[in-house]
Amino acid sequence: GIMLKGRNIFIDLAVDRTTASSLAVQRDADGKPLKKMIGKDRRNLYLKNEGRVSSSTESAAAISASAKHGGLWEDLPQSDRAKRERAFADKSTKLRSPLFFINPTRLSIRNLAKHVNEADLKRLVIGALKKALEHKLVTPNDAVAHWRAGGELSHSEVMRRATDPKLVTPVFNEKNTKESIPSVFIDRDLSGGKKTVDAPSRGFGFVEFTHHAHALAVLRQLNNNPIYSAEFASGGKHAAEMLKQKRKKGKKAKNLKVDESGAEFVGEDGNVRVPRLIVEFAVENKVKARQQAERIAQKKANKIKQKIENKEKQPSDKKEKKKSRGALQRAKKRARKDAGEDADTDGENTEAIKNAKKPKTEEKDLTKAKAPVVTAPKLVKPPKKRKVDPREEALEDMIRSYKASFSRGSENDVGDKTAKESKVISKEKVVKKRWFE
Repeated sequence: GIMLKGRNIFIDLAVDRTTASSLAVQRDADGKPLKKMIGKDRRNLYLKNEGRVSSSTESAAAISASAKHGGLWEDLPQSDRAKRERAFADKSTKLRSPLFFINPTRLSIRNLAKHVNEADLKRLVIGALKKALEHKLVTPNDAVAHWRAGGELSHSEVMRRATDPKLVTPVFNEKNTKESIPSVFIDRDLSGGKKTVDAPSRGFGFVEFTHHAHALAVLRQLNNNPIYSAEFASGGKHAAEMLKQKRKKGKKAKNLKVDESGAEFVGEDGNVRVPRLIVEFAVENKVKARQQAERIAQKKANKIKQKIENKEKQPSDKKEKKKSRGALQRAKKRARKDAGEDADTDGENTEAIKNAKKPKTEEKDLTKAKAPVVTAPKLVKPPKKRKVDPREEALEDMIRSYKASFSRGSENDVGDKTAKESKVISKEKVVKKRWFE
């Protein structure tokens, strides 16, 4: 290199002040540059004006940029102008504190219609990202500015990456959208005690991206773009109908009566101005952002840990089904066939196995067979005594007396002896054969 009085002279190309601050290089005692570059814009303040709408009084470059992305400041309705002014003032106030920074991968989307939910917002963002990548709204200069602001890469590494299109604008995977768009959130009014799904929207939301290039592309596609106003912007549908009605009537539309809800969309010149979406990079607190990142990382770690534990528990949790008796026998047969045994000898083998398993029981059976069997005489149980009912006995006595009186009338010639015998009829004979049987 060039030497002057024993010291090396380092010469670089001249750049503007902003680029020079981001190119500041830390050198050691010998004057050699360190590997990493010191970033002077860790809070990403260069993104502060991204999304601002230029007026007709500004430079030609600003006017052309705004016209390319949807129009000038004068084309916006009065309500949109007031919202944008409040948002920019709030952003400027926050960024005065070193605790706040601009998140390069998170977008704030305002002026949303009340009916737009998380699914609608995600569908909107995916469609806008596809169109933005097709039109190449993100350039290598945008990627270089982002890498320099981070301060993690050297100048040579930044310039090397700028030549790779895949690093400048990463490929969007439509099949796995969560990889590029991890989260979509709509702020809702939970004061009424309603559930998050049923609570009404407050008209703004946030979208988190994995890559800064995707977030920047969506911002430039959606911000101040009247194409998305009718479906997604607050009051956009009503303003679009008014504009269509005015175009049909032409010049006579100046005398067109407008209701109170549509008066805010009509300018002083009588033209209908359609409201648009307000898209900016979100401003966040460093402390809260760090806590949120730690919570997300902890959740991911817990999920991975739980998956590993579930995989380890799977073998022990599965209970082995008990095989039936037939299944066990078939398994034994198959095992014997594999060993080369014949199928015909299966029965004999099974008997032999059973006999081998129970030798003691067979010996006991043989001893029992040799001993003489003495059969004891069967004891006959005595007949049970018949219980005599006194009523039944009285009835039998009455029957016997009537029977005796009948026999007297039919046998007059019979002697006294036979009469006496008829009176004394044994009870046993009556029991054996009764008159009604």
